[in-house]
Amino acid sequence: MASASKRNRVMNRSRILRVIWHHPGTSRVDIAERLGLDKSTVSSVVAELLQSGIIREIAHGEASPQGGRRPVKLELQADYGFVLGVELQPDYVRAVLYDLSGGLVREWEHERPRNGQEFEFYLLTLLEELLADIEDLRDRLVGIGVAMGGLVNSIQNVIYRSIPMNLSEQYDFQTGIAEKLGIPVIAENDANACAWGELTAHRGTMVHDFLYLLVQLRESPSGRHLYGGIGVGIGIAINGTLYPGSRFTAGEFRSAFWDSQGSGQFTLTDGEADLVTTDSAIRQRLFRELARNVALIINVLNLDHLFIGGDVRKYRDELTPIIEEELRRNWPYETGVECEICYSSYGHQAVVAGAASMMLDRLFSDQIFPLGDIRNRHERESVLTQITERGFNLDPVGGS
Repeated sequence: MASASKRNRVMNRSRILRVIWHHPGTSRVDIAERLGLDKSTVSSVVAELLQSGIIREIAHGEASPQGGRRPVKLELQADYGFVLGVELQPDYVRAVLYDLSGGLVREWEHERPRNGQEFEFYLLTLLEELLADIEDLRDRLVGIGVAMGGLVNSIQNVIYRSIPMNLSEQYDFQTGIAEKLGIPVIAENDANACAWGELTAHRGTMVHDFLYLLVQLRESPSGRHLYGGIGVGIGIAINGTLYPGSRFTAGEFRSAFWDSQGSGQFTLTDGEADLVTTDSAIRQRLFRELARNVALIINVLNLDHLFIGGDVRKYRDELTPIIEEELRRNWPYETGVECEICYSSYGHQAVVAGAASMMLDRLFSDQIFPLGDIRNRHERESVLTQITERGFNLDPVGGS
């Protein structure tokens, strides 16, 4: 077991890095005040981080009214490391490469039907191809986030079930994927990934409590067999972090009005669901039912933002006024509902950007990170701490 002093130093390092990530241009004094740490402790840790190259000094701020030395501003060295985000859909794959500051470096989008391939072989082949495509940066890749529809426990790195990926039994993602690649690879639910994306996009702001509504209206043949092409997932952020639920299934959704009318999540029959993108009257019924369910959740939890992403963005002029109306109708007081309706900060890349953002959030936190077999680990250190202590000496990609 690590000594108490070492654990404290590891924790302080992670906390300081997280502040710098959230607030680029912050100073040592600001960090000490935000975290309640001694200035000497902050200065010591910052000196180590500067020496490692993961942060840098960028400018001097203004001196305080009392005078004295001007504080030195700090920010991440963005190209010190990179993360991959991958979105798996039944008929296509998206991927992005982000630097440590969340800046987009590269992006990919390909039609990629599985055509009966086993999930593990399909995904490992896909990831190996992506890694080969970033050969020049692979030694600085610190992790991969993979988002898909389904029941996913991203802490234990287990997929309980995924209809889009045709996984009907529990799949150990850690053993099947991450350990075979030899680098951290984490699975996440697609709607939860979108919520991570908004938390990253708005880090350092007051956007803390919100619901992310991911609505897919799939029109391709391979996508329409899933609930008539209609798929809705929900991600919930409370107090600046994702709410996973006691069994990591928070956000799974079926309409409160559903009563076996069809195989999907709403009261539409399968035939009606098949016409949503072409029949405006059926689409209005869908949006009204969706809005009534969402309004109840938002008002009960007193959330201040609703983010909307997915294919439904093209119908924002139809959907937004219906949600606004249902929020007001569901609220029992004369005061207005203070919930701002926003559309995804990442547009059509919401899921894949969220997968990368989830990896960044894990990186800059004290959360358990599945590097190796986390279930037998006694010392819970963040990956970034391990990196700054050891350098990027990860096992070669492509091991068995």
